[in-house]
Amino acid sequence: MSEAEALRDLARGLLPVGYGCAVLPLMAEPAPLLPAEAEAMARAVPKRRHEFALGRLVLRAAIRQAGHELPESRPIAMRPDRQPDLPAGIRASLSHGGDYCIAIAAPPGGPSLGIDLEPSDRNPPEGLAGMVMPFRMAADLPPLLAFCAKEAMFKAQYPLTGRMLDFREVPVVIRGDRFRGCMGERLIGGRWGRAAGCWLALSLWRG
Repeated sequence: MSEAEALRDLARGLLPVGYGCAVLPLMAEPAPLLPAEAEAMARAVPKRRHEFALGRLVLRAAIRQAGHELPESRPIAMRPDRQPDLPAGIRASLSHGGDYCIAIAAPPGGPSLGIDLEPSDRNPPEGLAGMVMPFRMAADLPPLLAFCAKEAMFKAQYPLTGRMLDFREVPVVIRGDRFRGCMGERLIGGRWGRAAGCWLALSLWRG
């Protein structure tokens, strides 16, 4: 089994049945962009264009696996807030981290969802712990995991609320393979794991 397959299987194991998931190494060759997608990346540097194209490839695969029909001719451009411009009724999330690109998608009628991928085998930014406090978890787990969990929660709630979050205002508790955060009076949670040199966190939220 390749590392990309291990990462995909980890995500599928953390998701309910019926959800889609696709993973590609960042070194993979992407498909050509559709005109509207290429226009969105017209001023981007080559690395950003490459990652954008890979993201569209894994998004399409995850969306199909979740039971949606998305014509190959339908572009997934970028909204002003930089979120993928998905058709109404399709909920999906995308992340680039470490050496991989991953996307997950909910089946028709499913919740909003968020995913984050962070390299576990590289040094995190200095001062990260202070940036993502408060959090509570086992002493042998790094602050980068708390960041990963909070990023997944942010992505899950954003399509429903449009709310930008200061991570320092969202306490999170990580126990076992689950985490839970508090946004004011609202609770939001998710699950996490580690594979292919990456921390992976995903969150599902109906609002």
